Amino acid sequence: MTKELILGVDVGTSSVKALFIDLTGKILRRAEVKHVTTSAGVTLAEQDAHDYLTGLQKISIDNEDLIRDVVAIGLSGHTPSVVCIDGAGNPIRPVLTWQDNRATEEAEALAKRFANPLSTVGTSLPWSASACPAKLFWLATHEPETRKKSRWVLQPKDFVGFHLTGNAISDPWSTKGICNVVARAPIAEVLDFVGWGSEICPELLDGYQSRGTVSIEAARYFKLPIGIPVSVGWSDAMCGMVAMGVMTEPSSFIITGTSAIVGASSSTPPKDGGGLYVIPNTCAPLAVTYGPTQSSGSSVEWAAKLLGTDSNEFIDLALESQASELPIYLPYIDGERAPLWRTDLRGGFYSISVFSNREDLAASVLEGIGFAESQVVNIAESLNGSKAEVIKLGGHAGNDERGEKIRLKTLGRPVERFVDTDTTNRGSAILALAVVTGSLQESVAALSFKPNRVEPSQADRLYAERKSREFLLLQEQALTLADFRRAKTT
Repeated sequence: MTKELILGVDVGTSSVKALFIDLTGKILRRAEVKHVTTSAGVTLAEQDAHDYLTGLQKISIDNEDLIRDVVAIGLSGHTPSVVCIDGAGNPIRPVLTWQDNRATEEAEALAKRFANPLSTVGTSLPWSASACPAKLFWLATHEPETRKKSRWVLQPKDFVGFHLTGNAISDPWSTKGICNVVARAPIAEVLDFVGWGSEICPELLDGYQSRGTVSIEAARYFKLPIGIPVSVGWSDAMCGMVAMGVMTEPSSFIITGTSAIVGASSSTPPKDGGGLYVIPNTCAPLAVTYGPTQSSGSSVEWAAKLLGTDSNEFIDLALESQASELPIYLPYIDGERAPLWRTDLRGGFYSISVFSNREDLAASVLEGIGFAESQVVNIAESLNGSKAEVIKLGGHAGNDERGEKIRLKTLGRPVERFVDTDTTNRGSAILALAVVTGSLQESVAALSFKPNRVEPSQADRLYAERKSREFLLLQEQALTLADFRRAKTT
């Protein structure tokens, strides 16, 4: 018997992932194809956009027995990245991913010219080197030929969507900075300032709308059923949020991966998020105040190598610590995004003694990541004017119960842990089902899943309160040092 399936596709930072799920929420299969990021130092991070296409093609061919039953495809992907394509969809140059920070000077010029982005972009959007406007400014300055040859600037999931349907379409939030997220239109003054034109902005639709159907050419290349609908899609962050119910009820949340997405949804968001993003209700059912940190899983990988272990064993190592007082770790090994937005900030360990061992250092890394996330949650809730009783955990944090003990000690609140290895893919599948049903609410109810709840002890709450204050004190010292170093080079 044939069974109607949804295919959720996530064009992630390290791989193309896929989730085959039926209309009742039962997962039949997961698939993943890795791709490579070319990097140099802490500034350059590029990918080959063709890898996104070959990744999806391989997933389709390897899962031929399920592909024939797919009735809709949902998309998500990493942002803010820059994929420059010509009119036929050919990439002009390698993708500038969100990890690429070469455009620091350009970001500073944008901040000086436009100051508070609220009136320009329609919401809070730090003029950071990782954001699209600064990247486009850098390209116009250093690669004028790229500008001349480009017809559209897309996000990775939109590049895949173009090759599935032939339509250059994105959602307003993924295209923020190029478009005004409230007016849902290109920002001519910003694009002119950075040396580009409004014509490079794709058509803008909601993520749960259809961007078209799989074309004859796409069906041949990807080995997909012809004519099935494809969602516009959202960013990986928003797809993770919708899968965890953040878009259907006010919630505070942490979604971890290479970096972490941290924030709170609300029906009463601030007009200005300051150092955080505010997804307005023109882009989602509930507004979301949130920020991406720079290092979460990447801090674990770095520290694991430093201590001569792998990332999985590193967690076990951390749990073996017997210290009542751990060193404090600032996870700024590659700068920091929310809430500081400093590419020149650097991390470190403080309060190490002769008694500190490998286990203590590992535990302090996990704590430092947690305190950085807790800071963003608290800022988001303060801006929204409400505090959640519980914090929802997704991504790696949701899947690994070994981290619960440390999470309770850094957050000091109950946590609901969403156990799903591909929360983002589930979110993209929800968007695909919404294209079929016409209702995002119904699709969330059909494909969502229930979390595991754990409570902190009173000792956990007290520890979190005291240690987070120490973390913030050291953060101030790190900022002072970064300012001092910056002054010496200017």
